[in-house]
Amino acid sequence: MKEMVQSSSAGFAARSHAMGARQIYEALREQILGGVYETGSQLPSSRALANDLGVSRTTVTVAYEQLAAEGFIEARQGARPRVASSLIGPETRRMSAKRVGPVLLSAYGRRLRATTPWPDYLPNALKVDFRYGDLAPSDFPALIWKRAMNEAMAQRPLRLAYDDPRGSRRLRQALQGYLWRARTLSCDLEQIIIVNGSQQGLDLCARLLVDPADRFVIEDPCYRMARQVFASTGASPIPVTVDEDGMKTELLAG
Repeated sequence: MKEMVQSSSAGFAARSHAMGARQIYEALREQILGGVYETGSQLPSSRALANDLGVSRTTVTVAYEQLAAEGFIEARQGARPRVASSLIGPETRRMSAKRVGPVLLSAYGRRLRATTPWPDYLPNALKVDFRYGDLAPSDFPALIWKRAMNEAMAQRPLRLAYDDPRGSRRLRQALQGYLWRARTLSCDLEQIIIVNGSQQGLDLCARLLVDPADRFVIEDPCYRMARQVFASTGASPIPVTVDEDGMKTELLAG
């Protein structure tokens, strides 16, 4: 929520010098209808928004009062205003759709748009979760993690600037030694790239190794997000069945 408030305030910043109550009202109304602020979410306080925009608090208050009068927000004394819970019907969606212009996507963007979206994850609706890779919250060492984060944040960095795009050199050096000790894997430091997760690693591989006219072999069944990221390049998947040992490699010759 904090990030959403910051991003929306930043959107006002470029034109805040000329904004009055009407302009603030229209901007917030558009963001509410567009889903920037979801139903029930909090808007910035009048004081905070006034400081961000460089306007008087009275100007923001007038805008909020107009939004409340039209049913867009719910306001009460001493609390930050919230988006009204009534803004969930088809009429609201139609009003929002009128403000959406044509979207010009690249070929890559159109391919992504055409892929089947990942289904919503509703943990409370699951009795048993057999998905791999997830960690039970009760098993996560939250206190140890917090202590390590605090220690890392307390250390003064050598410089405040973009680091090597491959990742921190010290971290890559530590991984280089670990890979040799634990996996007997010898590699150069330049061969190690730090990514923010397996999905980013797959995306980098797909962009570097696959062209739109290519075909790629993938297990069936497979990790769905891996198939999606390679298919998003425009390449065509060739599913190969698996058995208890993995992919049936004897089928690759065909």
